[in-house]
Amino acid sequence: MQEADLKKGLFFVIDGIDGCGKTTQSQLVVSYLKSLGKKVILTKEPGGTEVGKVLRNILLSTEFDVTSETELLLYSADRLEHQKKVIEPNILDGNIIVCDRFISSTYAYQIFGRGLNINILKTLEKISVKWWPDITFIIDIKPEVALNRALERLKVAGKMEKEGKFEQSGLEFYKKVREGFLWYSKSFKNVIVIDGSKSIDDIFENIKQEIEAKL
Repeated sequence: MQEADLKKGLFFVIDGIDGCGKTTQSQLVVSYLKSLGKKVILTKEPGGTEVGKVLRNILLSTEFDVTSETELLLYSADRLEHQKKVIEPNILDGNIIVCDRFISSTYAYQIFGRGLNINILKTLEKISVKWWPDITFIIDIKPEVALNRALERLKVAGKMEKEGKFEQSGLEFYKKVREGFLWYSKSFKNVIVIDGSKSIDDIFENIKQEIEAKL
């Protein structure tokens, strides 16, 4: 029996460069679905499991100077744990999953941003991903705007050292990451690019319309 025959729930991903507003939209989507009486799980990568929380600290903190290759392996380990512990059981239970980031981010940040060999991730993908999103939403925004937002958010929250590794990589890195997300949208199924220059409400309406069609 194929996974598609077993599947009962829905799996949505909201992704994009840091500062695009994806976390805000994830929360809005969850609130909306709960208002409809749906059982909804809000999760994220990295950090959606207990092991993932430890990996997230290593991956995002400036305290740990890991190589790009190690980053890629740790993100894939987080994803495998997340698929086994969160994604699969909730899909089989008929719940709706809203996930802040997925493998789309790994292609964008590690392959395009860091310049790693795509074939390494393709191999890891076969091991770490069993369940794919019904829709991946990529909120597209100018890198300059996103970077300024992200840096300001980290400064206000006092989390620059704890979570600011990628934001401190600079504008050119952000441009490569955006290129990676746009490539992903053309290379994988069920990916929708959302104009991130619109208002928060307008972005949410665009996402909501697509989700409603799947309910």
